Amino acid sequence: MRWIVLALLLANIGLFAWFQATGRAPAMVATAERLPGTGEGETVRLVSEVPAEQLAPAAAKPEPDPEPEARGESLCTLIGPFEEAYQGEDVTERLRALQLDADLRELEMKGQMRYWVFLAPRETRREAFRKLRELQAEGIDSYVIPDGSLTNGISFGIFSEPERAENLAEELRGRGHRVRTREEPQTYLERWVVMPPGEIDGLAEEFWSQLQSDYPDLGRRRNLCSEVAAD
Repeated sequence: MRWIVLALLLANIGLFAWFQATGRAPAMVATAERLPGTGEGETVRLVSEVPAEQLAPAAAKPEPDPEPEARGESLCTLIGPFEEAYQGEDVTERLRALQLDADLRELEMKGQMRYWVFLAPRETRREAFRKLRELQAEGIDSYVIPDGSLTNGISFGIFSEPERAENLAEELRGRGHRVRTREEPQTYLERWVVMPPGEIDGLAEEFWSQLQSDYPDLGRRRNLCSEVAAD
């Protein structure tokens, strides 16, 4: 047994001397890791062989925009719409009888997008009508815009298709008129019963079912209170 141990010791000393004489270093144990996405039987590479960009942690996904309530914005409940004012008043009174805060309002709703072809507003109404007479003398259908952000401008029409608006604009530009186009959402008024945040929680489901029985087209939605505030 002693000779075996002595032989192994001499062999190790000889091997170490050989490494020193040749300038080679003993092999070191390398740390290895399985690359993401590799399964059983797939290649395992040394950490030193892996590109740096693959070792970098994955970029964090952007956080989704918080809900309005998380941003501190209050959401009101809307019940409606009502074709006739007396219908909205009836529902308002029923809710108030239950000690719930409810208010019937006419809200401006956005409809289909429209495309307006126009000339920029003139300094005065007199100048606007002077320009209108020139256009009508050329056989161009137009009118003076009486109010709004384009007061004293000249309108050539409002279209539901952008292609029609652009075609007319190009035709008028070809005749020397510096017309413009812009998108203009169509708006209309609807009657809705507005309830402040939390009030809908006091509305029993049986009561809501009765309302829908009396008004089959009745719906409810939530909207920012700032957008449905009373004037």
